Amino acid sequence: MEVENPALKDCKTEAASHELTCKTDQSVKAYAIKVKKIVVFFIGGAGDKEQYYQDQPPHRNVVNAQRLMSSKLAGVPIEKFRTVYLSYKDVRGKKDINKYVLSYLGGDKSVYVSIVGHSLGGWNGAHLSAILKEEGYTVKSLVTLDPVGGGMGVWMISDIYFTTPKPSADYWINVLAKPDNPNDSDNVAELGERWLMKSGPDLDFSVNANHEAAGTLFGTKAQGGQSACELVAERMLKYLEP
Repeated sequence: MEVENPALKDCKTEAASHELTCKTDQSVKAYAIKVKKIVVFFIGGAGDKEQYYQDQPPHRNVVNAQRLMSSKLAGVPIEKFRTVYLSYKDVRGKKDINKYVLSYLGGDKSVYVSIVGHSLGGWNGAHLSAILKEEGYTVKSLVTLDPVGGGMGVWMISDIYFTTPKPSADYWINVLAKPDNPNDSDNVAELGERWLMKSGPDLDFSVNANHEAAGTLFGTKAQGGQSACELVAERMLKYLEP
């Protein structure tokens, strides 16, 4: 049975009218406004968040990249933008992905998801982008910083995916470390085998930096252009525009 709304008692129906609410109905209407949210996962490599070699403490290299990104979006409210620091181990396997990744997304498929992975974190992070797509999420940007993972030796001692990643992201930047003065971290990256893809990234360039320098890789400008950090931050700020 149709119930008459008292607030519309004195209203007339006019076919030509575009009024959504009767002028005599002065009650307050509540409308849900969707808040745009961005979550950026920074995924470190071997020994970044946890000990890898027994004689070395965690070095937290990817945190330098995380700080750069946070500085670019310093004026954005915390409810709209957050960064999450993870180990490459945290994004391999359904149980860990549920705990360390999906828990931050809260089932909201509209969240702007970005991934920045360094070394083994670049390899596993690229895999994560495809897994999130299967879960119904869209990775808006993926940055792989000197990704490593192609060597048989590293598979045997590291918790990484055994197959070459097939990333799924709207925008993918790959930054390769090509230092004038290599150090031990570059030797380790060579042993683990850098992931040298022939195609795929929207932007693929080299930086004069050592493998361990995740912040420098993320923050150094491509020749005649912008840094990976600047490019990704620019897209995020545009997304947040009213």
